[in-house]
Amino acid sequence: MGRPYPVEWAMAKAEAMTEQDTNRDRILDALLRIMASRGADALTIRTVASEAGVSVGAVQHHFPTKDRLVVAAMTEVNERFRRRVAARLEAVNSEEERLRIFCREIACVEGDDLTDGIVWVAFAARASTETEVRVIHAADWARTEEVLLRLLVAAFPDDGLAADDAALLLAVLDGIAVARAAEQSNRMTPERAERLIDATLRGLRRAG
Repeated sequence: MGRPYPVEWAMAKAEAMTEQDTNRDRILDALLRIMASRGADALTIRTVASEAGVSVGAVQHHFPTKDRLVVAAMTEVNERFRRRVAARLEAVNSEEERLRIFCREIACVEGDDLTDGIVWVAFAARASTETEVRVIHAADWARTEEVLLRLLVAAFPDDGLAADDAALLLAVLDGIAVARAAEQSNRMTPERAERLIDATLRGLRRAG
């Protein structure tokens, strides 16, 4: 049998790449399910392969070590967060409402956001002891604070809000998210989270 024609070769390559992309998506979904239900310690190449319904080799092709699995999980959470927030922000014109949407997302106010919050809490815990994770976490949080400051200034342009105001608001949102993700109880309900966000915004405006 001779060599495949260029068109046949291209089609075979495209099919292989599509399968790899599909496997990668399944693996990422499995990563998040495992981290959300069993924690980062349960992440192994074998358990991820089983959860995703793919071979061990398929997981190793994309993520050869456990450290790579953990980083991939957090990267995926960040990407999903950005896509979800961007879509929600595009749907509104009010600068104040855009700020509140971003705040609710960071604080995991809605139940659908809790899976991301649980993964984030697990990742943040590892950041305290693992250098690579810490670098990613610190960079992400610095960017988040910058975005929050821009949204604050756009929503309340006459209040003289500055970087420390964004840092304070982010600390409150962070605390709410941890409470909701870690406790998953009736103490930090969505309604209470909303009240705390509103109170913090009012306090920042008075201080400014």
